[in-house]
Amino acid sequence: MPVSGPRILEIGDFFYVKSEYPERTTLLWTGRRPPRDLARSEYADCTPRRFRQAMSDLRKGGYDFVVCYVGLRSAWHPLNWLRSIGHEPLAPLRAATRVFGVAWLRYVDVPVPLVALDMNDPFVIGRHGFFLLDKADVFFKRELPADRWHVLCGSAHANVPTRRIRRRKRWQERLAKIRPLSLPMPLVQTTGLWEGDSPEKSVDVFFSGEIVENSWVRRAGLPELKAIADRGYVVDAPRERLPPEEFYRRLSRAWLAWSPAGFSWECYRTGEAAQCLCVPLVSNPTVERHWPLRNGEHLFHYDIEPGGLTRAVESALSDKARLRRMASAAREHVLAHHTTRAMVDFVIETALKCKHEASAACELAAAIKAPE
Repeated sequence: MPVSGPRILEIGDFFYVKSEYPERTTLLWTGRRPPRDLARSEYADCTPRRFRQAMSDLRKGGYDFVVCYVGLRSAWHPLNWLRSIGHEPLAPLRAATRVFGVAWLRYVDVPVPLVALDMNDPFVIGRHGFFLLDKADVFFKRELPADRWHVLCGSAHANVPTRRIRRRKRWQERLAKIRPLSLPMPLVQTTGLWEGDSPEKSVDVFFSGEIVENSWVRRAGLPELKAIADRGYVVDAPRERLPPEEFYRRLSRAWLAWSPAGFSWECYRTGEAAQCLCVPLVSNPTVERHWPLRNGEHLFHYDIEPGGLTRAVESALSDKARLRRMASAAREHVLAHHTTRAMVDFVIETALKCKHEASAACELAAAIKAPE
């Protein structure tokens, strides 16, 4: 039976598209270890043979567009291929070569829209990803700095890019191609977490997360969170790692969830809190956002300087009715725009728009060349 909808070739060490549209997505895997949550029959290692076959199918019209992922490190970095061999020592050649899959796109013609996704935590783009700024029709990036030039720190420039780089038309065009993309949030099963339309609230602020080995924003904010508790507010901040169901249940009992930046500014806790009808309290954004949760409507931003967290907590808790309205709006927003399905649909929509525009351009060019 034919598969309806666009046919997609996905190459990289993520499988967002495959997870949402498995029947019409071919996944060529480039990760150091086999993908979790996928059966062996659902993907193929991106070996040279598999890659050549996929490119042949592409030229024959087998796919409508290609999605690829920018790796955290270059394919030839030893931490890629050596660790890949370490994870599958019984198949060393297959393990060592599959990590080069995305890099091979540099050397082939891609006759359909190519969409590149940088889903990594760092705000920089490594040199190994520069070719995709040229080759891809669209380049999406999580953690896109407010000043886009900072994606070149330590790669195109040893420090902060200077005027010499910023005045170059090529770099201006490359950075203009980048679009922000939100971190896709896991769906929270809230059935059974509370009775009725909304959970009963018994906690003012909830936080559960790593501190010492994580963001300095968390380390700096923890003493202030403790001081907030000393002032009489009910703070639930367990030190131990909670099982998911207990984590969500305790989130739902709180008015506010402290959600400071981690290794990246966006973190899963923000979307999880919103789904549990708990208003996120997030450190001020440092990145360009896609479909953002808005300050004062869905969540609260706070200043990371001393006193900022306290002021935000006191102000937010002064109006509980507003917090209930915000929690409902935040939940609706996350479910509409920040799930994996929503992210994938947005990427597909963008790719198909590129394909339509390219087709229209070709038809126009043919009409211009056609004799009267």
